[in-house]
Amino acid sequence: MRPLKILVVEDNEADIYYLKTVLDRMGVTHAMSVLGDGETAVKFLLKRGIHAKAYNPDLIFLDLNLPKLSGVEVLEALPPNHRLAFCILTSSALERDKLKKKFGIRRIAYVVKPITREMILNCFRCYEHLAPLAEEITVGRMMTAGRFIDSGTLEKR
Repeated sequence: MRPLKILVVEDNEADIYYLKTVLDRMGVTHAMSVLGDGETAVKFLLKRGIHAKAYNPDLIFLDLNLPKLSGVEVLEALPPNHRLAFCILTSSALERDKLKKKFGIRRIAYVVKPITREMILNCFRCYEHLAPLAEEITVGRMMTAGRFIDSGTLEKR
């Protein structure tokens, strides 16, 4: 599988480091770009200015509390038909509820910091193009805990 193209819009270096560490420990092959503010994120996602040739990310981790433009303002700046996979990074379940009402739960996944493996897997499962990766990672973990036998069942070691 080709590396997952990940865009992280986050201004906290510790959160970026931790996200990268969790993805690496999960075995997710990825190419990660980091933007530190909402204004730059909008330009990148709408391919404006120096970002005119920006890649289309497979997944965007978007913090809500950003300089220049908030994560909510980034989402509002995108056309309604923009089909991007977002994983919203939040520190509060209250923010999550507000965003559910405003943007709908179907196209947005939420991760309440600190980030865990299961939270990232759940985010992957929200998107059709990432769901197989979540399954692959989950099955890979089961295979390290035991071995598959011919019937397709898992035999514990």
